[in-house]
Amino acid sequence: MKPDRDTLPPRLSDDLLLILKHAAGNSITLQQIIEILHGRAFNIILILMALPFCTPIPLLGLSTPFGFGLMVFGLRIALRKRPWLPQRLLTRQISHLTLQRIIGVAMKAAFYMEKVLHPRLKFFHRWASFSVFNGLMIALDAFFLMLPLPIPFTNMLPALSVVILAAGMMEEDGAAIVAGYFIGIATWVYFIFLWWVGKAGVEIGTQWLGF
Repeated sequence: MKPDRDTLPPRLSDDLLLILKHAAGNSITLQQIIEILHGRAFNIILILMALPFCTPIPLLGLSTPFGFGLMVFGLRIALRKRPWLPQRLLTRQISHLTLQRIIGVAMKAAFYMEKVLHPRLKFFHRWASFSVFNGLMIALDAFFLMLPLPIPFTNMLPALSVVILAAGMMEEDGAAIVAGYFIGIATWVYFIFLWWVGKAGVEIGTQWLGF
């Protein structure tokens, strides 16, 4: 029998609207968002931090600091410790206009995710060993996100993996977590391919120049 809506955790879209309601037209910090959302805050912050980078064109200048914050998150999850962010990031003001734009994108993603995500294969979320894997995958995705490469999809692939992993952990959806793993592995393959192409290009160039 399907559980009543009242017995399920809050919808992601409800949490996002709650953030906007508390902001009340003003700037807000990540610290305030954590206080508003309590236990679900860290997975939602992972989603909000990664979503702006889910575009084919890299956001140069922003991916490095946000990637660093996501990597710290991932490592803390892997160590089974409470997620932590540098005070500088926690207290950084997010303008209401920027918040509206991020929430707007997040709401579109939330409506889709709410249709497909539901608790299943819960051991991917609950077993300690998988918590380590989840955290390490997020940290590795964040490392790739940090690289300032002006190449299409270098932001999108790792960011998408983080978003799907965080959504899967929040909804205890093991299938989503597995999908996040696959996208993470695709990220590694893509970056290895870029490295191989770059190396081959350098070798051809040096041979052509006669070095």
